[in-house]
Amino acid sequence: MSQTFCPECGGAMTYEASTKRYICTSCGLYLTKEEISDLKEKRREELSEKRRKKQERDEYLEWWLSKKK
Repeated sequence: MSQTFCPECGGAMTYEASTKRYICTSCGLYLTKEEISDLKEKRREELSEKRRKKQERDEYLEWWLSKKK
């Protein structure tokens, strides 16, 4: 079985069979496998959006600076 890592802090998560949930050994986050997947997907989407916005700002700045020459 592969190691599961916390989507909040990156710590190792251990599985509790009695509750069918994972608990982070670092921060104590307590989630089901589905909740972990959903949270990780949300983080990927947020990161993708941040990258897109940064790229747009960089392109605008490059255009703006080129007009100043």
